[in-house]
Amino acid sequence: MNESSTPELNGGQPIRSLQYMLNELAIHNPVLTRLAVDGIFGERTLEAVMVFQREYRLPVNGVVDLNTWDAIQDAYFKVELLYGNPPPLNVLPNGTYIAAEGAESEPMLIVQAMFVSLNKKMSNFGPCEMNSCNDGGTHANIREVQRIAGLPITGTLDRVTWSYMVQLYQALITRS
Repeated sequence: MNESSTPELNGGQPIRSLQYMLNELAIHNPVLTRLAVDGIFGERTLEAVMVFQREYRLPVNGVVDLNTWDAIQDAYFKVELLYGNPPPLNVLPNGTYIAAEGAESEPMLIVQAMFVSLNKKMSNFGPCEMNSCNDGGTHANIREVQRIAGLPITGTLDRVTWSYMVQLYQALITRS
């Protein structure tokens, strides 16, 4: 992907992606070269590729062939796993999911764990038993989520209630 081997890619998204990944790697490895993500395979990008190739024991030629590209991607994905945002977790079963009052299911354990954390941040939520069941405190807390969200107050955990609960959890727990 350097200027001499693939000039048709100059200024394109593949070079921006390359620069972005190399720059993210350089944030966590001071030996690597920091870059501006401008889509131009210039001297700094060539230098960054060559430094990467040296550090990862690849042929140092400045050419982003399949082996170099794969090595950069692999290294980038490993850094993302360690330092990046975790991927979203969809805990509800596919399709229509409803846990009415008294329903028992594994996802309710995650809901209950979220309520334990929310209870520490908001007095609106009370304690609930970790029992996989939409009963007692869990049922009351689901109703409170629905009240706060302006949803019909049914006490039933459905996808709409879950979506609002995740937003509330992210705002109050994961971002604070």
